[in-house]
Amino acid sequence: MQSKTKETVAKWGSSRMLSSIQGAIKRAGEDEIAVRSAALAYYGILSLFPLLLFLVFLGSQFLESADARSALNETLAEIIPAASDIVSQAVDQSVAARGSIGLVAGIGLLWSASTLFNALTVSLNVIWDAKPRPFWKRRAIAAVSVLTIGLLFILSVTFSALAAIPLTGTETGLLGYLNFSVALIASVALFWLIYHRIPNKKVNARGTLAGAILAAMLWQFAKSAFTVYIASGIANYGAIYGSLASVIALFLWAYISALILFLGAEFGAALQREFWT
Repeated sequence: MQSKTKETVAKWGSSRMLSSIQGAIKRAGEDEIAVRSAALAYYGILSLFPLLLFLVFLGSQFLESADARSALNETLAEIIPAASDIVSQAVDQSVAARGSIGLVAGIGLLWSASTLFNALTVSLNVIWDAKPRPFWKRRAIAAVSVLTIGLLFILSVTFSALAAIPLTGTETGLLGYLNFSVALIASVALFWLIYHRIPNKKVNARGTLAGAILAAMLWQFAKSAFTVYIASGIANYGAIYGSLASVIALFLWAYISALILFLGAEFGAALQREFWT
């Protein structure tokens, strides 16, 4: 009798999970996440350089400028697999052209960089069926999000010395596994914070965590696959776009990242509607 009860509960849970997946796929089409991903990629590219310049400005207030630039280059190589060099060069040229960034310019960069999070807030509210916030509150949350990224950036540079400590007797394979694990955990934490804090609605922590895990795994896989795809020469963007090939690759990666972010959000929202409402 007890075994039959467990089997029934398992089937019931599996049925509801399948229903959640189907609901997420259906809502993804209804919410037009492909279009929203394209819009977010557009805002992301527009906000990228102000965000990077703001990180340089903020980092230079607490760190040596060389350390801030070195850490920024490493971060770019990690999150932008195809066009980190061209982005880094553009930041260098901008810094060289404008010289040191003052407080007023830093505030302007903060406002420009927050445009991405303002657009993200609108889409996540649609996915979670939340009411839109007033304009001033959306911009305030967006600015706080940028400042949070800046704080994390400074902390990552401050504690990066720990990663430079040689681990004698540690095999390269183990280090690679540890690096991947840390990157995956960091991705899960970032997606969870986005899903849990940005929507204007009380969301279930377990639902957002499940969505964050899915998004983080998809993003890590997509990052490796995209690097191989670009390096393989299958997509010869240079023959079509010429000198703009790196820019096109950057837009494509921004679109893929936005699509993954919204897919994770749809999955988390579907779980909440199925299990916790």
